[in-house]
Parts: sequence; structure tokens; C-alpha cells
Amino acid sequence: MSELLPSVMTNILTLRRLSTFCLVLLCSFNIQAQFSFKYHRQVVKPAGGYIVQDIERIYAPSLTPLEMPHPDGELDREWRKTAPRAQHFGKMANDVVLNPNTPKPEVLDSLGGNAYSGSVPNDDDFAIGANQQILRVRNSTIGAYDYSKDSLLYEETLFRFYRPRTFLPGSKYDPRALYDPIADRFIVLYLSGNTWQTSSIVVGFSKSNDLADGFNIYVLDGNPLNDSTWSDYPHISVSDNDLFITMNTFYNGSSNNSGYVQSTIRQVDKQAGYDSLPMVEHYYADLKVGNRNLFNFTGMDRGDDHYPPNAPHYLLSTRNLDSINDSIFVVSIVGEALANPQLNLDTYTTETPYGLPPEARQANDHKFDCNDSRVQGGFIQDGKIQFVGNTITSQGNSGIYHGIIDRYGPKNNVYFKIINMDPIDIGYPQITYTGKSAAEIEGIISFNHTGDSLNAGFSCLFFDNDSSYSYRQQIVEGGDYVDIISSNGNRKYERWGDYTGNQPAYGETGTVWASGYEATSNGQPLTAIAKLRSPNWQDSPTNVGLEENTKLQASLSPNPVIDWFKVDLEVEEQQVLEFSLWAVDGRQMPLFQIEELAMPGVNSFRFRTDGLQSGSYILVAKDLEGKTILQEKVLKP
Repeated sequence: MSELLPSVMTNILTLRRLSTFCLVLLCSFNIQAQFSFKYHRQVVKPAGGYIVQDIERIYAPSLTPLEMPHPDGELDREWRKTAPRAQHFGKMANDVVLNPNTPKPEVLDSLGGNAYSGSVPNDDDFAIGANQQILRVRNSTIGAYDYSKDSLLYEETLFRFYRPRTFLPGSKYDPRALYDPIADRFIVLYLSGNTWQTSSIVVGFSKSNDLADGFNIYVLDGNPLNDSTWSDYPHISVSDNDLFITMNTFYNGSSNNSGYVQSTIRQVDKQAGYDSLPMVEHYYADLKVGNRNLFNFTGMDRGDDHYPPNAPHYLLSTRNLDSINDSIFVVSIVGEALANPQLNLDTYTTETPYGLPPEARQANDHKFDCNDSRVQGGFIQDGKIQFVGNTITSQGNSGIYHGIIDRYGPKNNVYFKIINMDPIDIGYPQITYTGKSAAEIEGIISFNHTGDSLNAGFSCLFFDNDSSYSYRQQIVEGGDYVDIISSNGNRKYERWGDYTGNQPAYGETGTVWASGYEATSNGQPLTAIAKLRSPNWQDSPTNVGLEENTKLQASLSPNPVIDWFKVDLEVEEQQVLEFSLWAVDGRQMPLFQIEELAMPGVNSFRFRTDGLQSGSYILVAKDLEGKTILQEKVLKP
């Protein structure tokens, strides 16, 4: 469990910690009279470990409850929080028109996730390492599978994954999994208990890149503020040095958000977790805009592996319980947990509104619960944040939104489109970057599908660099509609899930992994995992979408090159620039990557080319904030 260190009074601009050891109250801070939060720091000690046993390798026995807690407290089926299907935005201009000329993603492979455990919803998530081992989680089991060898390493219940001498009471649910490409390790998290007396957060850090070596276990307090709340609906993401955990808190007996209190962010030193050492944790709570709590934060992944040092980590929130809204809240945290991190918030306005989704249709008048319009996932690439989530469409159906926020652009100009596929309903999307250069914006959007004439299954589409969207690519149709829950005598209202999973296929150009939902022929929910690839994966990197930097001018010569390639840069102020040269053959590492100090006026950068093979290359220059200021093709005859 955690050992509480002095809570600290924090200046929002510096987050400077005081060097006192007396206990002080959590203090609230205001930013521009709009944004406020509370903060404290503590150290979390290791709680134990998980070691794989032969019984899990051979038999994988399990006992699971039928239905896990709802992401906004216990669901009262007599009070539907979803929007009426007849509701309309009255604004249809920004609905996506799917383009038949935009190529679809390729489905390279598909495989099943963990078998149906008798528990709903699926809450599909997974992580796959560079060694092709897959960590697969769902309510309420965890399994490890070797994709290259087509063999199961083990399957385990969450209850047995961590079992201290004094067991943690309450159901075990909402598992999340993540592969950390920087450390080549895995992280898994799940919740235990759904009352303030029992609420705990179990976090496992893999001991190596081999899932068979087990995990180091930490247990975080689900009620660290001692305010009679329990923690629900986790999301995890990583930066170079830290793990970020977001949670929502509720009072006991909450039903349909009646007992919602606040959303919180934890920032912990992930290397300590890999090393089984005490972890420094920063806890951000009571985050408000306009004295109104923000509900649900979702951390953004990286678009590619090339990320500037000390770059901010971004987390997004919406007014996801409003019938209609157009606000997106972007939290940025700069600095690692072992230093003095800074937290800031910016508010953006979308070009068209999002809203509470209606129930999704199934056959035989069955319905799926779509929860709300929170951000489900996203990534940042070259200063542009792409994100997706559930929404009602302009025609009153269950659809998804896709947004892009340019961190260097105006706040009142957010690209935001709604994807409507009536007569089918879609939901629980994820988006994964598939581009090959900093200028590209392409990605694969995966999502669940259902309809009164289409079995519950899993699909995807391609978002191209010209901002066009492909037609739906079906991954699995599913065998039937889902018919599991019989709560309160209602057999027609089902849990579609709380989230799905996705990640890049590291080391493979334009390729991603995604997990979703499918129904069996006898109406049970299954997890589907698919390997998908961009239709552009063999193309050369493009300059589509590359913005000019008005403060920098460049002249290039010669091109094609002979012995040297030179670029003259004119800058207005002293700054450090990073130059990197990339082959266009899909290699994931640059031929060189260096930093140089540019002085006001004209600066000349050059490099020898006699060591290059004949072909095409891309020279990229970025500032230390990661903004691309130059990208030029280099031709070697």
C-alpha cells in the first residue's frame, strides 16, 4: 500500500514542492479564474509479485461474476441515461461522407482473445510486445499468448493474479494492458472493489519483456483522499519516464452518475515499477473548469517512436454526459515524476457538436448500452492530437466522432467529424497512427458494429492523408446478437462494453493491432483481435499537410545530390534544432539524428552523401518542442 508523504502546496506555473515534512492540507489553485485542481505527492511501495504456475499454463481454471460494475456506478435499467434516437443535432454539414475511392485497411490476420468467462461486458484490451507475445485482458481474466509460436503461455483470473495474505475484497474488473516500447516491458492494471471501504487499484509491471517471467505488483488506494469515494473506469498511458493512470470516483451506491464526485490523474515513475522499487506518485484531483468537475480523462498515445525529449504528455476530456456539447479539454503535463512536473489545461471548441449516444440496435429488438461520449482513445503526432469517441449522429443514430487538435493552431478551429453508418450502429472506437513521416496524418479507426440486420461484430476504416475516409472494412461480422444479461427481468438490454484496445505493430510499417467485440452463434460475447495494415504502407513518405513555419526560410541545393547535401536556414532567433535523415524503405531508425544551435540570420547545414545508397531519403528538421519546420526529399542518384 502507499506511504503518504507530505501533501504539498503547489504553484500551478512551477509545481514547486516545498521542502517541509509537516503534513499540510490539499490546496486548490486557480488558473485564469477558470481551471483549478488539487495535488499531493506520495511514495508507493511494492506489494508483491505474480509468478506463473503450472496450473495456469495447463488448465486456466476461473470463477467470474456475471456482470461487472458500470463505468458510472451501478446501472439502473429503469432509468435510461442514453439520448432518444429521435434527437437531432440540426447540423449535418460535418457528417463524414465515406469515399469509395479511399482504399480500405488490409486485414492481415485475426484471432480470438480470451475465451468468454461468463462475465460481461468484455472490456477488451491487450498489448503485444516486440517479441510477439500478447497480453490479453477482459472482465475478469488475464492471459498471455505467444503469437509467433501460436501457443498459450497462461490464463488466469484477476483474483489470483495478485492474492495477498489478506485478500482484497470485492469484484476484480476493468483490466487495462499496455506495451511500453521505450522500456520493452508490459504494464497491466485492474480494479478491486466498488465501495470506498474496498476500493483498490492493482498495477503490475512485467519483470522482463517475457510475460512468462511474471510481474511486480503494486496496490494503490482507491480512496486516497479519504472522502468516502471509490475509484472506477481506469485508463493508462506512458511517456518516456512515467505511467499515467486516470480514474473517476463515486460515492457508494451510485447509479447513473448520481454519486459521481470527480476525475483524477496519477503520474508515477514507471522505471521504479519495472525494478520493483518504491514509486514516486503525483496525484491530481478535483480538476474543474468553471467550478464544474471534468469527467473522465483519456491519455494520448504517441503517433510514432520519434518523440522530442521532455515533451508534454496529453490527456483529453469532454462534457461527455451532456446531451449536446462542443468543448474539448486538453490537460498537458510537462516534467517527470522524479522532478517537478507542471500541469496546465486548454479548452478547445469543436466545429460541430458531439452528444450522448442512443442505444445501439441489435436483432430481435435487443439493445446495446453505449455509455456516453467520453474520449475513447487517441494519439499525438507532430503536434496534432487525433482522438475518437462515441456520439449521437446528426440523424439520431449511434455513431463515432473523429477530431484533430493542432497544438500550434487556433483553439477555435478544431477539426471534428461525425461518422454515421445508418442503418447500422457503431461505437467504442480506437485510432492508431499508420504514417511514415512527420507530415502524414493517416490512421486506422477500429470500432464495434451492430444492427437489427447485422450481427454484433468488429470493423475498421482508413483515414487518409487527404482527410478522406474509406468505406467500412469488416473484420468479423459475428455469429448472432448478444443475449446474456437478465438483470431485473430485462433480457433485451445488453452491455456492449466500456472500451476496446489498439496499438501500433512496432517494427512493421503502417501496421497496427486492434481488439473489439463479436457475438458467437449462441449469443455470447467474444473478444476479437486483428492485425491491420494501411493501404499506403509501401508508398514513400509524403509532405501532405506539412505546414510552413513563417519564422524559418530554407533553400536547398543540390538535389539530386552528388557528394554533399546542403540546406540554408534563416531564423529570427537563437534556437536548438534537431536534424534527422530517414530512408524511405520503411526502416524505423534515422540514419543520423543530431542537435545543432541555430543563430539569428542564415545558417548552413550540410552532410556528406557518398555513404548513401542510390535512392530517396527524407531530411527532417524540428525544434525542441517537436514541431516540424522542414521536411525535404533528398535524391541520391
